[in-house]
Amino acid sequence: MVALLLIGAASGAVMVSYRSSGRASARSQAGRLAAAIRYLYDRAVTTGSYYRLVLDLSKNKYWAEQSEHRFYLVRNKESSPGRGQAPDEQERERRLREEEERGKLQLTGLAAQLQPPPMPRKARFQQFQDATLPKVDLRGCKVRDVLTPRQREPYGQGQAYLYFFPDGHTERAVLHLEDTDGDVYTLSVAPLTGRVEVKSGDLPPPRGFGEYDDEGAAEAAR
Repeated sequence: MVALLLIGAASGAVMVSYRSSGRASARSQAGRLAAAIRYLYDRAVTTGSYYRLVLDLSKNKYWAEQSEHRFYLVRNKESSPGRGQAPDEQERERRLREEEERGKLQLTGLAAQLQPPPMPRKARFQQFQDATLPKVDLRGCKVRDVLTPRQREPYGQGQAYLYFFPDGHTERAVLHLEDTDGDVYTLSVAPLTGRVEVKSGDLPPPRGFGEYDDEGAAEAAR
């Protein structure tokens, strides 16, 4: 009986240690993600380039991308399949090209000449890596969902994006990072400073989160 009690106590200690290690890992990953957001905010300002953080929610990875092309944000909510699925960017680009080609075929003669110039294409981003921000493969935890004002609902599947601009702002965002034990950390991104507040717990977005202020951001566009 003494031997069984000792074995049970040792097993319990190992389990507690494992759970504590998992929580420490989740806290560490939350801090690392917050640092990545702040780094991209600062880099956009100092280099004059446009950046975005790509959060692959299905594959549990995130990385940075860079673009030299100027682009803007629109206030319209973006269209998505629903049920937490982020819109597919390649499919969206394909539909835009098809619509443009159909419009060209329908116009002839003077009508075609009088048409306004086509809208510029969506800015092209390329993967950006350096020693400070490599591609990260999350282990022991995951980014459960991402919400920005341009979304109708939080995204928990597919690829979500957070954009950074050289004029010194990013998107307001709320991200939830969850570990295997169900512990959740909430990351809140301030749009005008790039500051990220990390709190323990599954916290909802603040009141008025989906409304745009005069300097707020919305859908990454053209």
